Amino acid sequence: MTVIHVLEPFASGVVTAVINIVQQLPGMDYVVVHGSRLWVEDIESVKKRFPSGVAFIEWADAQREVNLRHDFLALKSLIKILAPYKNTSVVVHLHSSKAGFLGRLACKILGIKKVIYTPHGASFIRADIGFFDRWFYRFLEKLGGKFGGIIVACGRSEAELYKNMANQVIVISNGVPLTRSVEEKFAVLQNPEEETLVMFMGIASVQKNPELFNTIAESLSGVRFYWVGDGPLRSKLASPNITVTGWKDKDTVNGYLNRCLVYLATSRWEGLPYGMIEAMACGCALLVSNVYGNRDLVIAGKNGFVYNDANEAVMLLAKMLERRAETLAMARKSREIVESEYSVEKMGEKYKYLYETIGGGGGVSCGVA
Repeated sequence: MTVIHVLEPFASGVVTAVINIVQQLPGMDYVVVHGSRLWVEDIESVKKRFPSGVAFIEWADAQREVNLRHDFLALKSLIKILAPYKNTSVVVHLHSSKAGFLGRLACKILGIKKVIYTPHGASFIRADIGFFDRWFYRFLEKLGGKFGGIIVACGRSEAELYKNMANQVIVISNGVPLTRSVEEKFAVLQNPEEETLVMFMGIASVQKNPELFNTIAESLSGVRFYWVGDGPLRSKLASPNITVTGWKDKDTVNGYLNRCLVYLATSRWEGLPYGMIEAMACGCALLVSNVYGNRDLVIAGKNGFVYNDANEAVMLLAKMLERRAETLAMARKSREIVESEYSVEKMGEKYKYLYETIGGGGGVSCGVA
C-alpha cells in the first residue's frame, strides 16, 4: 500500500506526526509532498529525520496564507504530482489547512476518493486574525468538506470543531514514544531542597503567547522559568528569571525535562500539542491556558490545571510549587495518561487500521477513535 502525505509546513508538530506514522508503519510505501515553510531546520535536515525509503516531492508555491495567484499555482502543481496515482489504490493523507483545502480539491478533480485530512489545529480559531478572516477560513473548511474525504482530528476538541464539516469525522490522538522511565526523576524531585524548573517548549510566536509567559514569570521572581526554543517574539521573554535556550538537541531537552516539575503552556490556540504530550511522558504536571487542544490533555486536579488569565495562572502555579508532593502526584498521573491514551504505538495501530480499511475500499467506524 502507498500512502501520500501532503503538508504545506515542513516543520513542527505536523512533521512530527508524519514521522511518527511512518516509523510505526514500516510495511507501507510513503511519498511526502511538502512545502518549503520551515522554522528551525533546512529541508535536507528535516528529510534525514524520516526513515530510509521515503520519497520526497517539493510542493511548489504552497504557502500558509491565502493568495489567489500562489494558491492557483499550488493547486496546479499538486494536481500534477497526484495525477499518476489517479486510478490506483493510493491513500492520500493531507495535513494542515492549506493542504486540506487544496488537496481535497485536487483529489476531487482527479477522482481520487481515498482521502484523509488532519487539520492539526483549526485555522478558524486563530487569535492573530480578525473576525472576517476567521469566518472566511471556516467557510473554506466547510467548502473543503464538500470535496470529500474523512477528517481525522488529532484530539477531541478538534473533532468537535469539525463535526459538521465533513461526512465523517473521527479522532486519532497524537502520540509520542515512551522511551525511558521517569522514576529516577521523581525520586530526585521528592527532595524539597531540589530546585525545579517551570518550562515550555516551542516557537516564540503569536500562537504560543510568550508575552503571557513573561507576565507570569515576572509575578514569581523567585522561580526559574525556561523557554526551550526560539522565534520572532523572543524579545518578549524579558523577565530576568526566564532562560531562553534556543533550539537544542533531544538529549539536552530531556535534561531540562528531568528538572521540570510544571509545564506551563500559554498558547492562544492549539490542535493537540506534541510538546505538551512529550512533557507529560517525561513526568511533568500541567498548567495550561484554557484553549482548544490544551484542555484535552488536562484532568483538573489530577495531572494539572487549566487557567483563564494571568492572575489565575500565577495563583495556581504558586500553589503547585508550594505543594510539591501533590504536584509530583500530578506529574506521575501525566505519565500514566500518556501510557494509556497517547503512546505512539496506539497512534500507529489506529492509523494502520484506518489506512488498510480505506485502502481496501471499506468504511471506517468511529471505533477507531
